[in-house]
Amino acid sequence: MIFNNQPTVGAFYLLPFLIYFILSGVALLQPNYGSQIQQDSSIINQITFSLAYSLAFILLFKQQGVITWVFSRAIPLDILFFLTLISLFWSDFPGKVVILFLHSVGTAFVSFCMAVLLFKDKDKFFRLLLFVMIIYILATIGVTLLRPDIGIMKSSNIYDVTVSGRWRGLTFHPNSLGGICLFVTWVALSNFFHTKNTKWISFLAVITLTGAFYCLYKANSMTSMLLSLALGLGMVWCTFIGNSTGGVKHIKIMLGIFILFVGFMLLYILYPDLISEKYFFRAIGRDSSLSGRSSLWEIGMQGFSDKPYFGWSYDGLRSFLKQNDLGYGQLHNGYLDLLVRGGLVSVFIFGVLLFQLFSGLIKQAFKDHVFIYGLILVVLMHNMTESSILRNPSIIWLMFLVGYFYSLLTNYSRIYQTESN
Repeated sequence: MIFNNQPTVGAFYLLPFLIYFILSGVALLQPNYGSQIQQDSSIINQITFSLAYSLAFILLFKQQGVITWVFSRAIPLDILFFLTLISLFWSDFPGKVVILFLHSVGTAFVSFCMAVLLFKDKDKFFRLLLFVMIIYILATIGVTLLRPDIGIMKSSNIYDVTVSGRWRGLTFHPNSLGGICLFVTWVALSNFFHTKNTKWISFLAVITLTGAFYCLYKANSMTSMLLSLALGLGMVWCTFIGNSTGGVKHIKIMLGIFILFVGFMLLYILYPDLISEKYFFRAIGRDSSLSGRSSLWEIGMQGFSDKPYFGWSYDGLRSFLKQNDLGYGQLHNGYLDLLVRGGLVSVFIFGVLLFQLFSGLIKQAFKDHVFIYGLILVVLMHNMTESSILRNPSIIWLMFLVGYFYSLLTNYSRIYQTESN
């Protein structure tokens, strides 16, 4: 196996993530708190992120041959990095392209460190993350309750009228808090269902999960809340059928489908008004335009039609926003956002990356990798209304890369074992 005779993989492999997470998730510790643009340009931020990236690279470099092996097989990701860099030639902000390119490569190093620990010791990976996440969630709740001037959003931005009164906790924005809570939900559920944990760890997982959902409710981040619920139900369902084999598993699956079908039909018969577009949007506190997203998507499609092949460049949409005089920092759809920034070429390469990821995982036992399937699927669905694909620094994109590198490592393990036999 590629990790045989390698230095021990331990908790230190999460240190780059801890630095990355603190800088991304605790905005009030940063200079120019309250100004996202100024903080993105902060020299202190760039130096601190560089520390996390450099530390991750050093840890990976000590694993002789591992980093070379993985990145030589992560060809779609390598191509996306290359497209990111060369887009500086047609960007109005070439300096931003270089900075975002370095963030992309650095985030890959950090996520790869996490994937190495996850691959080598799943229980330790989730247990350590749980300790970090419960501290973060409790701090978020405590700071927001004690200092609502910090933890509750009050926006004077005409583009952010829907965020006033929502919790943002220690972050810049309620949706940022929602994204972190989605990550926390994954960590807590994985500890509960997919590790050999003690009752004490299970108790902490329940407390963390409860706190995460409370923060989601107060942040009113509907995308992250719905996906967290779906992730929880999905893991419960997979655990329910995962311990069965053969005919018993098939019976459980059919029973579940039958219950869902009957439940939906009864709901439609007894309360037909509930099965309507108007009621759905009212129930989630949104309108049919998804808080203005649909009009933003129309602008994005126009931007794509203007530069369909290689896009406007990977400068954080700055060239595109400058041309259209928009105040948004994203298009609230990761796939459209990627289409505008990188054009059809980048979307095609990302599709190849997804094919590589799932083709590697599908050859493994499903029940052993439910937590990775759940991680990847919620990130992909999250990008239906938010943008995180190839956006850095981003906890959601980091989550995706952890799943991607983990799939490469598990696929290699399978190939190695086959060849050894």
